[in-house]
Amino acid sequence: MTRLLVLSGLLLLAFPAAVAAQGTEGGGTELSITSFDPESATAPTSGVEGRGIKIGEGTVIHPVFGVSTGLVSNVFYEDTDALAGGVIRLFAQIGAGSLSSARLTPSNPGAGAEEFNAGSFQYRASLRASYDFMLSGNDNVSAQGGLGLGATLRGFTNPTGTWSFGFDENFVRLIRATNFETDSDTNRDINTLGLNLIYHPRGRSMSGYLYYHNTIDIFERSTQEFADRLQHRFGIHPMWRVLPQTVIFADISQGIYGGLGDSMKVDSYPFVAQAGIGTLLTPNATVNVHAGYTNGFYSSGPSYSSVTAGVQLGYRYNPLGRAALTYDLKYEDSVNANYYRDHVVRLLLQQMIVPFTVMVQPEIHFRQYNGITVVNGPPTRNDVIYSIIAGAHYNFRNSLAVGLDYRFSAVQTDYRYMAVGGEVDDPSFVRHQLLLGMRWAL
Repeated sequence: MTRLLVLSGLLLLAFPAAVAAQGTEGGGTELSITSFDPESATAPTSGVEGRGIKIGEGTVIHPVFGVSTGLVSNVFYEDTDALAGGVIRLFAQIGAGSLSSARLTPSNPGAGAEEFNAGSFQYRASLRASYDFMLSGNDNVSAQGGLGLGATLRGFTNPTGTWSFGFDENFVRLIRATNFETDSDTNRDINTLGLNLIYHPRGRSMSGYLYYHNTIDIFERSTQEFADRLQHRFGIHPMWRVLPQTVIFADISQGIYGGLGDSMKVDSYPFVAQAGIGTLLTPNATVNVHAGYTNGFYSSGPSYSSVTAGVQLGYRYNPLGRAALTYDLKYEDSVNANYYRDHVVRLLLQQMIVPFTVMVQPEIHFRQYNGITVVNGPPTRNDVIYSIIAGAHYNFRNSLAVGLDYRFSAVQTDYRYMAVGGEVDDPSFVRHQLLLGMRWAL
């Protein structure tokens, strides 16, 4: 089907920036749902970690390699006549970072606490690359895939002092097919930077941090540069520990959003003010609640002025299993609309049955886009978005694992727009992705 190009912001759940799972040393042992998501090709691997290679004082590097194969049921996100394709994915990651606390602690159990030295600077860095080979007799399907890239650098100065400074730099090249059959793509480069000035005095109930976030979002094809974005956000986040396991917090931030180059993106100045509380209800149950006010302050077109809120209930039902149920009401800047409003309900289940690890995350979004101008259709769109990420990993040993990962994505919408040739298009779709693979760490 020949369609007018519609970017991914209207069709899919927002692409997750690749979030590095931080293990004790190699960044690989702490579980992350992105490691179970076939769509997150360059997410930092979790679940495997080798001994690494020590270089110099306080630094160790950790190479990881992987290969996967599987199936994509609907390569081009079509509502009808979906084209499937096989996929072979190669993956490589190299990480480096400060030695863990375990390796910095004196080996003599009787040594004094003063011998422990966490250092004045701790960091974690990783470079990741994936390459997808699409397998199909259809040339347009075979032309999809390609090289995905990810890079992360995180640092923390004066970690045991009253004042600390932290930074988090992340880059990802996202590989994505268009939502109509063609040999082109909607690949994009996203760079995010976070800076934090942290106040955390020992033995005091008050703490907090100042922060700055920057996002650069660029589509690689010149025909899609109308959606390129540059975002800045400044904020303050004070916290008050009123009980040993209860923290009250506030967060006030101001954004400055706009386009890059020849982008058609409308300038906006989103403001958020909210407060919340996190507490331990029982030794196995937690609750986090926040609520506040947000305003988009868009310079033209529709804007929003509304409540923002969220709640998360967590329960550890056995020593190696945990469940978390989350609801969020939020407003976000959109790729090809002014903004979207999202009601999100998400359940995360995590269970370890050594040597197996199983994670399942179903979620549903009730999403409304406002200010759509890039297609010949109404300015408002309402979607119901379903997603399931699920996977099971088996560790032969700490440095070697196999995994079966699955993602289900579906969009149901009554939105219609006029495509090329006068055809009315339905952007709904159903998509399955399945990958079976192995990863090993040195």
